[in-house]
Amino acid sequence: MMKRILASVLAMLLALSSFAGLQAEAATKKNVKSSVNSLVVRQKATTSSKKLGLLYKNQTLPYKAKTGNWYKVSYKGKTAYLSARYSKVVKSSSSKKQSSSGWKTLTNVSATAYTPYDPGSGNLTAIGWNIKSSKKKVVAVDPRVIPLRSTVKVYYKGKLKGTYTAADTGGAIKGKKLDILYYSRSEAFSWGRRNVTVKFK
Repeated sequence: MMKRILASVLAMLLALSSFAGLQAEAATKKNVKSSVNSLVVRQKATTSSKKLGLLYKNQTLPYKAKTGNWYKVSYKGKTAYLSARYSKVVKSSSSKKQSSSGWKTLTNVSATAYTPYDPGSGNLTAIGWNIKSSKKKVVAVDPRVIPLRSTVKVYYKGKLKGTYTAADTGGAIKGKKLDILYYSRSEAFSWGRRNVTVKFK
């Protein structure tokens, strides 16, 4: 009888230990961070492979594995590769840390508009959100100015226009520019191009 009790207790302790290990692994994930101003995201682990996009300095992508001199990462929901020479693996906690500096402000920002239906828009944003299946409030930014995944407040003529997530990028979005996502072509056309004030963190 005593042996059965001890065996049951031991089995329970082993189960709890395994569960705690899984929780710890889930809480701390690995990312790959760019060490240079702009790092090419490749389709395959070779410099001759198709270019999928750019990862700017200190930005990260989810780590999958290391293959030779390349890191396998997740990019827009697909497998991609980053040169290990110009990037490094870092740990990231599942809980977000809020910046102690608070909101940062940019004035005289040129704000344009786009829709998911524009030629070349695609289904996925730079951080992998499907903007055609869910109507998220998104702005496209230059990640060197406003980091991706930042919360962005846009003010026009002193009034708050809306609060968005910096979830996308664009070839023409360089410097103090942003592109506001609309789900109506008429609203996007009506907005046109305006100078706004932006707060982000």
